[in-house]
Amino acid sequence: MSYYFLVSSLPGLSLSAKPELSLDAFCSTCSDHLSERDQQALDAMLTKIKDPSLAHPFVRDWVARETQLRNASARLRAAKRQEDAGAFIKSHTGFDVGIEDQVEEAFNQTSPLDRERALDELRWRILDELAGTEPFGGGTVLAYGLKLQMVERWAAMDAEQGQLRIGEALAKRPDAEVKELTVVN
Repeated sequence: MSYYFLVSSLPGLSLSAKPELSLDAFCSTCSDHLSERDQQALDAMLTKIKDPSLAHPFVRDWVARETQLRNASARLRAAKRQEDAGAFIKSHTGFDVGIEDQVEEAFNQTSPLDRERALDELRWRILDELAGTEPFGGGTVLAYGLKLQMVERWAAMDAEQGQLRIGEALAKRPDAEVKELTVVN
């Protein structure tokens, strides 16, 4: 199914810019335009509800690739700590060598913020691929919803709040001595 009016009315998105459209407004607009099947898929993905009866191909493919990305991240974190990642690995369909390579590249970033940005840029590319070649199709709308969710997350990041969260997390570690934290941009 094609959504010409909906897709053509959506503003562009970038991880480095505040979104012109809120996720709530997007979802509200979609409820007036999407087929029931595409609406269920969008709702499931944005709320992370796993419904095994939902056999939407976009959702199935997104979940598989996101699971592979998370598995690759878990293996790299475990290797760094010299631990077994087995407890954190989830099964998924398919395998993309490019995802493994790009997650490894992301983990070579010097700061956690740069690593997170690289992982979200990888997710962005995966969503572009999953959207397919039909620019006004359901896949394009579903990819846009997930991208908008990422953009809102990045727009909400605040250095001061980040400082507080890091300090709280480190303070909970009995083996960590916390003196002063500084955020490097």
